[in-house]
Amino acid sequence: MNRRDALAVLIGLSGALSFAFDTAAHSEEDRLAIKGYDPVAYFTEAKPMIGDPQYQYELDGALYRFASTRHLDLFKADPDRYLPQYQNWCTAALSRGYRLVADPNNWVIHEGRLYVFGGPAGPGKFAADPAAMASNADANYPRLPDLPEWPPQ
Repeated sequence: MNRRDALAVLIGLSGALSFAFDTAAHSEEDRLAIKGYDPVAYFTEAKPMIGDPQYQYELDGALYRFASTRHLDLFKADPDRYLPQYQNWCTAALSRGYRLVADPNNWVIHEGRLYVFGGPAGPGKFAADPAAMASNADANYPRLPDLPEWPPQ
């Protein structure tokens, strides 16, 4: 094998490795629940907090991150208590039959459950009639893959 052939092989391997690392990183990012925010912090700190990758836990294919070991332990002990309703999806959009990834900075805890929204108006709309919005979102959630994205075209 001459130097040019060896260089071509090295370039090809480098590209393949780069692609593999990018794919693995993208895959983990796609599985990251509520954009890496700590679901326990909403309950214990009454505010959103970014989780730390060193305190990470996988549940049902989603990766949850936590701000501390204490938060991780609380989640492991009772995940249903801390899970956001409708995973990463905006409650308000879902209640109207649309898909919209939620912004974890827009949130509400209602009757011990965490709801996240796509924008700052969501919590106020939810407060106006939480039972109706939650009921509509519950009804639409099983159809999530078939729902159109928000905003409507």
